[in-house]
Amino acid sequence: MNCSYATLPLMDATGNDDLFENKAFDCDYDDSSSGYESTDISDVESVSSWGSRDSLDSRPYDTTHEEVMNFSSTHALSEHLKLILAMPEMCDVTFIVGPREVPVHGVRAIMGTRSRIMYQLILKHMSMEAADQENNLKKNKKSKKNVTVGIGRSLSQRLIIPVKKYDSEVFRMLVQFIHCGSVNITEETVAGLYCAASQFELRDLCNACLDFVERCIKVGRAEKLLFSTRCYSQHKATKILFDKLLRTG
Repeated sequence: MNCSYATLPLMDATGNDDLFENKAFDCDYDDSSSGYESTDISDVESVSSWGSRDSLDSRPYDTTHEEVMNFSSTHALSEHLKLILAMPEMCDVTFIVGPREVPVHGVRAIMGTRSRIMYQLILKHMSMEAADQENNLKKNKKSKKNVTVGIGRSLSQRLIIPVKKYDSEVFRMLVQFIHCGSVNITEETVAGLYCAASQFELRDLCNACLDFVERCIKVGRAEKLLFSTRCYSQHKATKILFDKLLRTG
């Protein structure tokens, strides 16, 4: 797996509340859920190919094969998605995060397709909201003919989801990663991001956090990581971080 790191402390790595019961899982995967394993998210690549591999030898050029160029420009896409996150009116889901109830906005279609757990969470709250609307209509029969209920109506409204067990900045960074495939991991946020990556099954982000912890340990920064990890001691995923850090003591 190819990773590129900036100078520490930053690394660039490309309601039934039971859904928020945190579960650690094995993060040693070969596949990935986003761009962490890509070489450079800002690269613009052009590749031209003619025919099959066999046509690249000394034989005459085969004009029967169509010329194909593969072009990708992911940097601009990532920057535009970041811009959308800064425009609440363009988003259709808002997470109310932490004890201070800080709003963090996102696009449910993107989040639901990037994380199976996030999809289940969004669908659950859509169903809960639809049930609440139906109950309200039963209490006020006069408005029943004029108001549509169900998940179809929820799709046209902003969905509100409370999130209590994360720091608002950490959760904002998680949402950014889900949308854009990149995030800056620091010593202060690595524990929270690792717990969130474990809970929402973002395998590449989980592996990136573990890589960052290993690098911090090698340069003697384990003590600071221990302090930030204790803030997430209620999450089961932190046991892996504690084990790594305590072995260095």
